[in-house]
Amino acid sequence: MEISSASTAYAQTQNIAIAAQKSVRSQSTQINDVQDKQLSTAESVTISGNGLLMSRLFGDTDANPPVQTQLTSTTMAMSSVNFLTNDDRDMLSDLYAQAQQQGIDLQYVDDLAHDLGDYRMFGGVEGNVNNGGMYDLSGHAQTVQFTDTDAATATSILAGEGLANSALDSGFLSYELDPGYSFGHRANFEFLQEVVNKFGEGATDAGQAFDASFTVYKSQGKNNFIVESSSEIALPSEEPDFRSVNGVFSITETGYKNGFQMVNGKVVQGVSANIPNSLNTVETDMMSMLMSKL
Repeated sequence: MEISSASTAYAQTQNIAIAAQKSVRSQSTQINDVQDKQLSTAESVTISGNGLLMSRLFGDTDANPPVQTQLTSTTMAMSSVNFLTNDDRDMLSDLYAQAQQQGIDLQYVDDLAHDLGDYRMFGGVEGNVNNGGMYDLSGHAQTVQFTDTDAATATSILAGEGLANSALDSGFLSYELDPGYSFGHRANFEFLQEVVNKFGEGATDAGQAFDASFTVYKSQGKNNFIVESSSEIALPSEEPDFRSVNGVFSITETGYKNGFQMVNGKVVQGVSANIPNSLNTVETDMMSMLMSKL
């Protein structure tokens, strides 16, 4: 049998081509398998809003910590998200799922969840700082306000039609949009407005996609409130019982009402003014006792 170099070269070329096809086919199959797995994983994450909530707020997709309802020395050390109710968690799970499906950065949902947790944790005991009682070192009354942008958005939400049918708790929205309570809020108010108007079956714009600007997270930092001071000193001060000017004591009107009197140049309380010698007698007796011990 005669084998020519041409046929040998053809056979080698054919074998190389077949091997290359197998390699390409194998790589293509592997890529498709990887893509299928990625798609499957992405779909499962998108569907499992509860898994997203648990992993992002509690660090484990399988976590299901009990709902905290009371502030104690133990629960005070917990993150506020532990106070989210079961209804809160169901609502947020749906929001996480919708946000993931639309490509929204989930940090926006995280921030909203933490603010809602703060409301559940402190809403029943926290006082409004704008109800008075906050002063600067000079005694000027102070109040806290949102930035102009946040204030405008808060006003728009509170006046909008979506407020009545929002999936978010109405008590929380009143708390969140009041600078006296939530001046340090984390949630982006423009995103909050999107949630009020577009999230949930009862929303006025239900079914519409969130604005594309929320696909990339932009932190507000800590510059989301303004402290304003009054021009007048308003710190209430109580009149003392007595004053001392260059070592000379005097009793005020308040002091007299509280039973203080001047006896032999001394400020005393509870001693009758018509027996001024009693104090001298006591002082003399004490001095005699001290001298006798020397």
